[in-house]
Amino acid sequence: MVFVGYSETDVGNILRDFFLFSGFAMESGVPTSCVYATGSAAGRVVLGGFSNRKKFEVRVWADATNTLAQVESVMSGASGGLLGVIRERGSRDEFKSRLEVFLQQFAKK
Repeated sequence: MVFVGYSETDVGNILRDFFLFSGFAMESGVPTSCVYATGSAAGRVVLGGFSNRKKFEVRVWADATNTLAQVESVMSGASGGLLGVIRERGSRDEFKSRLEVFLQQFAKK
């Protein structure tokens, strides 16, 4: 994602607000380089694909003209077997749609 007119801190805080509003907690790092997660890691091990664990890594950096951000899932769903993989893929698609809608308010016109 490319942000024009926003600092690294601004973008990190924008993404932090999105994740916190979506029920995630920052598990490690700072808003410009961190991991957000929801659900229980132990529950994922015990319940596999029936667990509602989600985990995303966020990285924000700047080049000469823009601030860039990368948000990616760090879960494959493999620990939940085939059901886990299918649920993870669907969850990622839904998450991406919600993030895109949220970020529209920060687009430069």
